[in-house]
Amino acid sequence: MSEQTNDNEGKKSSLKDFLTKPLVKADSKTMQYSGLGVTLAVTILVFLWVGMWIDGKFSTSPWFTIGLSLIGMGAGFYSFYLNIKKLTAEDKKNNPKFNKY
Repeated sequence: MSEQTNDNEGKKSSLKDFLTKPLVKADSKTMQYSGLGVTLAVTILVFLWVGMWIDGKFSTSPWFTIGLSLIGMGAGFYSFYLNIKKLTAEDKKNNPKFNKY
């Protein structure tokens, strides 16, 4: 009977380990690079939404939507560029394979 109890405890601990461990490490390069795309999309959508809200509030139809969408795209791509540049520099420093290019 004690063997069955130990077996159940082993299953519970392995299930607990599986459920409590993250699937992907938060500091992994994959998460950092995929986060850049999400940040870019959210920046553009927030500026688009604000532009649409202002246009609805002041009846200025497409002007604020277009203007703020362009500002959002510019800001998002600039942030994207700076982050890619930073991550690439870190990759070159930490991985000698990148120094060949």
